[in-house]
Amino acid sequence: METMQTEIAIVGGGPAGLMLAIELGCRDVPCVLLEEDADPPAFPKANATSARTMEHYRRRGFSDEVRALGLPPDYPQDVVYCTQLADHELARFRIPSRSEAARRSALGDLSTVDAGDYGREAWPTPELPHRVQQMLIEPVLRARAAAYASVRLCLGQRAISLEQDDHGVTLLVEPSNGGAPWRLRARYVVGCDGPRSMVRKAMGVGYTGESRVQRDFFGGQMLSIYFRSRTLYGVIGKPPAWQYWAVNARQRGLLIAIDGVQTFLLAVQLAPGQGPADIDPRAVAHAVVGREFDFELIDRMPWVAGYMLVAEKMAAGRVFLAGDAAHLFTPTGGMGYNTSIDDAVNLGWKLAAVVQGGAPPALLESYDSERRPIALRNTAFARRMADSIGNMRPDSTLDEPGEPGQRARAELGRRLAAHVASEFNIPGLQLGVRYLGSPIVAKEPGPVPPDDPNHYEPVAVPGSRAPHAVVEGKVLFDLFGRDFTLLAFSRMGEAEKASWRAAAHGYGIRLDLLEVGDRSAHALYGADRVLIRPDHHVAWRGGPQADVGALLALATGRAMG
Repeated sequence: METMQTEIAIVGGGPAGLMLAIELGCRDVPCVLLEEDADPPAFPKANATSARTMEHYRRRGFSDEVRALGLPPDYPQDVVYCTQLADHELARFRIPSRSEAARRSALGDLSTVDAGDYGREAWPTPELPHRVQQMLIEPVLRARAAAYASVRLCLGQRAISLEQDDHGVTLLVEPSNGGAPWRLRARYVVGCDGPRSMVRKAMGVGYTGESRVQRDFFGGQMLSIYFRSRTLYGVIGKPPAWQYWAVNARQRGLLIAIDGVQTFLLAVQLAPGQGPADIDPRAVAHAVVGREFDFELIDRMPWVAGYMLVAEKMAAGRVFLAGDAAHLFTPTGGMGYNTSIDDAVNLGWKLAAVVQGGAPPALLESYDSERRPIALRNTAFARRMADSIGNMRPDSTLDEPGEPGQRARAELGRRLAAHVASEFNIPGLQLGVRYLGSPIVAKEPGPVPPDDPNHYEPVAVPGSRAPHAVVEGKVLFDLFGRDFTLLAFSRMGEAEKASWRAAAHGYGIRLDLLEVGDRSAHALYGADRVLIRPDHHVAWRGGPQADVGALLALATGRAMG
C-alpha cells in the first residue's frame, strides 16, 4: 500500500482546515489536506464573517477579495424583524454595506464612514464584519492554500482511520469515488472534519454540553430552503436587508439574502415528528412572507439547532481538533465558523514553530488551554441568543386592527430591538478574545476590563488581541511581521536591537523590530516595548531593560513545565 509522508496532516477542508493550511503554507511547512468532497459546497451556510476573521484574512492578504463577495456593494446588511415579511416592520438594526465597510478598511477608522447601529466608536478595527456565504468563501480559501508550494490539497480523499505512536500519526485514506486506499504518515494530525469527526472519535474524545435543546424557534429539527425569486423584494415592499425575521404566532422563519438580487435561504422550524418531505417549500415560504410570489426551489437541507457542545479536550498527543470537530454551535451570533478560523490561526503558528525547530513540543500544549475556554465562551453566547429569540413568544393580537395590535407590535418591537443589539453589536465577543491564563503569556497584576460581548475596551494586557491603531496613515496591524514583532515606542539602541536579534536567532524564530513614534498608540499599548505574537495577540509588554531570553522562552513554550 502506498504511503505518503508529510509534517502536518489536516483532515477536513472546510474553513478551519483551509485556513490552517494557509497558516502553514505561508511559513513553508509541508502539509497535506484531506477533503472528501472534491467540490466546494453549493448550499448556503455560515453567512457571517466576524471582524476578527476579516482581520485574519487581512493578515494573509486577501480580506479585500473576501469583502468583494456577497451582496451588492451598496446593499444594506441590515437585520429586520416583521410580523410577516410583507406586513408590519417591528425593528431594524442598521449594518453598513460592504462598500461602506471597505471605505473604512482603507481609512483605518470611522471618521467619514457610516457605521449604522454599530456606533461610531464601538468597533476599533480596520475590518468590520462582513456578510457572505461560506460557499463563496471556500473557493477563495482553496485557491489561497493551493498557491503555497508546501501545501498539497488532496480533494475527494476520505480519512477513515487514525493511529498514533511516539513518533507520528498514520492515517488510512480512501478515494471518495472508489479506488485503492493509501496511507498518510505525519508528525501531527489536525481534525477539522466536522461534528461527526472521525479524528475526535479516534482520540476517544467526546463532546460536553447540551444538545437538541427545544425552543419554539431555533431549537430542534430545522429545514433550510434555498430558492430563487425575481419578485420577492417587491412583494416584501421594504428597504432591503441581509436578514428578515418573521415573528408571529403562526409561521416563524428567517430569510437570508444571498446575492441581493434573486437568491435566498429560508430557515423554518419543523414540528415534532415532521420531516423535510412533509413540508411544501413554496407554501411555507408564502406563509413566512404573508403573500404569494414566484418561487423556484434550488435545494433544501435539514439540520438541527439547539447545540452547545465543546470537545472534552482539543488535543491528545500528536492529534488536535479545530472547528466543528471541537465545538458545535447553534448559529445565533454567527460565531461557529469564526471560532474555527481563530482555532486555525492559533494552532498554525505553533505547529510551524515546533516543526521548524523554533519551539519545543511543549508549546502545543498551550493550544487547548487557550482555545477551549474561548469555545466554551462563544458557545454559551450563542446559546443565550438562541434562547432570547427562540423563546420569544409573539402575542396573538399582533395583527389585530386598532390600538390592541399597535400596542402588541410596539412592545414586541422593543423586545426585538434589545435582542438584535445584543446579538449583532458584539465587538467585545469578536475583538475581545484574550488568553489571560495562558502558560505562554506574561502575567500582569491588576484588574482587566470585563469580558462583555457588547462592549470592547481596547487594552494591551498580555494575552489580549493587539489593539487597532492608525500610525502615520497606516494600519498598525499591517506593519507587524509574519511571526513575532517587537513593537518599540521609544528609540532602540543598537545594543538592545542586537540583544533581541541574537535571542531570536538562538531560538530559531523570526522576529521583526518595529519602532513607532506615535504618542496615542503608545498610550493605547501602555508600555515602551510590546511583544506581539504571530496571531496578533500580546505576549508581553514592559520596558527596554527586559530579560530578552526569558521573554522569548516564555512566548515559545520553553518555560512551560
